Amino acid sequence: MQKINFCIFLLVVLACAALVVQGCSSKARSTRQEAQPRNVGDEKQAINETSADQEDLEELITSTPYMITAEYFRKTAGSGEKIRLFGGNTQKEKELEERLARLEQRLRGLPERASDASGMPVLRRKVVLLSLLGDLGLDVLSLLPAALRRTNGLVPVDAAQLSTLLAQKGLDVSDLAKASVRREIALETGVHAYILVYFPQGQNLIKGQKSALRIDAVHATENVLIGSYLATIDDFPKVAPKISEDIVRATEWSCRIIKADEGHVYLNAGRLTGLRPGDKLVVYARGKEFVDPVTGRSLGFAPGEQKGFIVIETLFGTDAAKAKVVEGQGFEPGDIVKMFEIALS
Repeated sequence: MQKINFCIFLLVVLACAALVVQGCSSKARSTRQEAQPRNVGDEKQAINETSADQEDLEELITSTPYMITAEYFRKTAGSGEKIRLFGGNTQKEKELEERLARLEQRLRGLPERASDASGMPVLRRKVVLLSLLGDLGLDVLSLLPAALRRTNGLVPVDAAQLSTLLAQKGLDVSDLAKASVRREIALETGVHAYILVYFPQGQNLIKGQKSALRIDAVHATENVLIGSYLATIDDFPKVAPKISEDIVRATEWSCRIIKADEGHVYLNAGRLTGLRPGDKLVVYARGKEFVDPVTGRSLGFAPGEQKGFIVIETLFGTDAAKAKVVEGQGFEPGDIVKMFEIALS
């Protein structure tokens, strides 16, 4: 309410200033007209000048936010008609409304969508950081996730958060060093990539020196090396954007249904991932894996049966969402969810 009152006060001040300027201009023109003999040619010239002035004023109103004339304010203010901040330019009004909507999202705590180099929206990928440095990896487990998070393309997941799922399988976090375990966990959780940090072969930590570390980004389900990087701890902020870019380019975003209710489903992605209320997503059953018959390497999973469509209703927690079923049935936990249509606002 205070913001609205302030805006009204500002508009009134601008209107009064415009009225004074307009009045002075009118008096000046009137004085000039009285001092000079009037004829048909002069009247035509005056009309042309007035039209030009009016066009300039309209252009100013259209191109400048919050600029309205006193005459327009007087005619509109008491008539019940909506005051248009950009004159008759509805396109500029629409752009302003979109900017305000984005601002409101930020004020509600919704992070802006990440975007790629071309400006297209990017949904953040979930990555699990695994330090193979033993007790020496404590700094890595705190500094590297922070650097990756600032790239705006990744959501680092602490490996400890997977401990419950691992325990159900008779495993612990140390078992994530095995590619087969990483793959199994990724299929259930929707993790996109693992980041392994270790000393390069033949190199050990030298006391008092900052040794270079090998950082490998590995596709979560296909166990394919996405990228390998060499950096010291001080280099993390420099190398993190490259790691993020490579992972986003090499993986397709998806998440999982964690619960299906009557007419609604719950997802393990939301605010941090970059989802928004109104986003439309498509749901698939888990598809069949294809393996290269020559190399024996997994080629990934083909999309399973398409089950239907859902629309994000609300975001909750750190990174979860509730979605309404708009088409289809038979949704169940573990179903794969992919983006179909991003909401514009």
